[in-house]
Amino acid sequence: MNRRDHIQAWAAGILAGCLGTASGQALSGRTLRFLVGYPVGGVADFIARASTEGLGASTGATVVVENRPGAAGNIAMEAVSRGTPDGSLLGMFGNLQVTMNPHVPQLSLKGVDPMRALVPVIALADMILMLAVSPQFGVKTLDQFLAKAKEQGPKVRLGLAGIGTPHHLTALLLQKHAGLDMTLVPYKGGPPMMADAAGGHLDAVFTTLPVGGPMVAAGKLQWIATVPATPIASLPGLPALAPVLNGEAVPTGNTVFAPAGTPSAVMVELHDALRKLLDTPTLSARLRANGLEPLNIPRQALAQHLRDESAYMKDFLAKVKIDFST
Repeated sequence: MNRRDHIQAWAAGILAGCLGTASGQALSGRTLRFLVGYPVGGVADFIARASTEGLGASTGATVVVENRPGAAGNIAMEAVSRGTPDGSLLGMFGNLQVTMNPHVPQLSLKGVDPMRALVPVIALADMILMLAVSPQFGVKTLDQFLAKAKEQGPKVRLGLAGIGTPHHLTALLLQKHAGLDMTLVPYKGGPPMMADAAGGHLDAVFTTLPVGGPMVAAGKLQWIATVPATPIASLPGLPALAPVLNGEAVPTGNTVFAPAGTPSAVMVELHDALRKLLDTPTLSARLRANGLEPLNIPRQALAQHLRDESAYMKDFLAKVKIDFST
């Protein structure tokens, strides 16, 4: 190697080392704020806090989970969409906030297209919805619930954790396929819904294991079905609602998003750090124990996955109309 080649190789090595160091420390010393569009104690909050536990230690960043509930998650989503793209402000949102809300005038953000304003960092977990009934409703099985709900019609009060949520859309599918006409009661999140359910103000709820589990353990609710066909190990034998829904389903994924234009070094390091946490047996087991399924969608394929989901939801909404009078 001549002197010129040696100098060029030396300079290239130094540059590569510097770039590697910079990309490996893109998050160090930063404060990372993860916004959640639903209250403390709900499943979205649980996913955010469980998934980021240990993130500060692995990256050298200060990690804060901040709840900004309201407007079907749009308050938090708008804040992140309009945030400075430097990696300091991120969102942990249910995919439907991004892939469905723009197709619904009552839920869309004015002047903001989240499919353009946000970029996905990493897919976290699928939310497994479940159906629970109040003991006062007097049923113990899914078949008994469906029969009584059909008989009583609007007298049956079904709680939902928000309008436009998977809970809400699944309830609409149930009404459609089972021929029901229940009164749907939306809340701003799971915790306030659970408070009313515990007080006997609801006959049934669509919820998740981390939100509804304590009420079931206290004897104030009883599980009667999971929504997907995927069984929950801790609840063997619980029937699935999927056959009643004739195979139709609502996407239930949850993803970390950043403002468009966020530096790639930040995106890559954040993705890799969260991926390592999600791949640990401890976190995977914790998510599954709480009725959640960890996701592992390649980062390069995630944006296309969301575009496909957006197209699916546009078609879905042409068949299942959201009623905002509930």
